[in-house]
Amino acid sequence: MLRKMQILMILAGVLVLLSAQSPAATVVVGTCLPAYPHFTTIQAAINASPLGGTVLVCPGTYPEQITIFHPLTLKGVDSGGNNLVLITMPSGGIGNQVYVQATNVNISDVTIDGSNNGATNCGQGPNGIQYFLSSGTINHVAVRNEIPSGAGLQGCFDGDGIYVATDNFGASNVTIQNSSIHAFQRNGIEARARGTSVTIKNNSIGGNTVGPAGNGIAVWFGASGNITGNSIINVLEPVSFPNIFGAGFGVIVQCSQGVTMSGNTIGDTQVGIFIDTQFCSSSTGNGDSNTIYKNTISQTHIFDAVYVCGNYNLVQGNIINSTTEAAIRLDDSCNPGVSGAFNTFTSNTVNEACTTSLVDPAVSGLNTIGSNTSYSVSFDQLSGTVLPAGFCSASGAPAGPVGPGGSGNGRRVPPTPVLR
Repeated sequence: MLRKMQILMILAGVLVLLSAQSPAATVVVGTCLPAYPHFTTIQAAINASPLGGTVLVCPGTYPEQITIFHPLTLKGVDSGGNNLVLITMPSGGIGNQVYVQATNVNISDVTIDGSNNGATNCGQGPNGIQYFLSSGTINHVAVRNEIPSGAGLQGCFDGDGIYVATDNFGASNVTIQNSSIHAFQRNGIEARARGTSVTIKNNSIGGNTVGPAGNGIAVWFGASGNITGNSIINVLEPVSFPNIFGAGFGVIVQCSQGVTMSGNTIGDTQVGIFIDTQFCSSSTGNGDSNTIYKNTISQTHIFDAVYVCGNYNLVQGNIINSTTEAAIRLDDSCNPGVSGAFNTFTSNTVNEACTTSLVDPAVSGLNTIGSNTSYSVSFDQLSGTVLPAGFCSASGAPAGPVGPGGSGNGRRVPPTPVLR
């Protein structure tokens, strides 16, 4: 009996010792939650957190560049009626503000601000959050001011709000939701490379600064995803017709397949949604087999509401209001002879456009222009290119036949259901 008691006492002592040596499951940055172990910096708390642990961050300003290499939850908290957790770039910092390379990393309730960056050369960022070969969820986050601070860097392809990528061999799977991304030079949200899959939903994106080509959302070079319920407003670049490749796009899908864009509101861009087959390779595939469904696209300046330079894409059930050129342009100029065919444009409603559909005469292969409803358009369907200035007028636009299922000004045509 005595020996049994001694063994139990030894085991209890070992458990106490192990407990004392194990990191706490929850740690805090700041002193607003005194019951937990606390740290003065976010990075120190992350380093002390165990696998799958939680790092709670008290309201305050944290000039840090953070790296996360193991699963955890990083979350801002409310204290005393204040819930602003502001992560700024430390003075002169370059690159990523938050870099993640791990699975199951969840970030929520924080603000990332890159305005204090020291980028003086192209390639130095700044970028708000980057997930590389990683997975997790970004929720209720604000990312802003991801713009290089050095003079003369407006031509750099730098300044992403949120960037998700792989090395083309591994995987990244990230959900980005309920967040605000604004004031960026390159992309609000970028998903890049084969093996990258993103769910982008219910975010507010816009307000880019002058750059080589700003995009609200870019999914490209083999990435895939679901883009739904987002508001993408005010993505513009100082370009003129016909330089569409330097324009501001609400959403660009380039060299990627199987991307669904549904229920988004897109406005004040130069192209609402752009499907592109340029600079693609056999490893990425072309801009094919994507779905553009039930979006509202308004105020596209200089260019088209939907520009498709790929194959087998479905554009259905969208509401398109006020576009300078076509509601949809089907084109092969981004990859002649390879793109612009076997697409379907049906059951859309168009109000105020040069033309409901514009089909490049060089396109080889058939496209389906189904039953669409249009108002205040000069032409139901055109084959060719609009005026050199980029504007369509009754006196100067190229003549073109009205395609099957085309609808005149104010004439309703029953929709043709395609997508279920």
